Amino acid sequence: MNTGLRIAAFVAAVAAVFAIAFGVGRVAGPDPDPTPGPSTHQPATHQKESHGEGAP
Repeated sequence: MNTGLRIAAFVAAVAAVFAIAFGVGRVAGPDPDPTPGPSTHQPATHQKESHGEGAP
């Protein structure tokens, strides 16, 4: 196999991989209208004991 054919095969393989990844991304992409679920966010608690400032 000569150099030109190797380069062409490499470019074709890379293009195929990117095309497959793009297709999978389009199929399994983000949900355009996500349904709200329960919040897992925990509010920050500012306790002096947790920072060592209230130690005796």
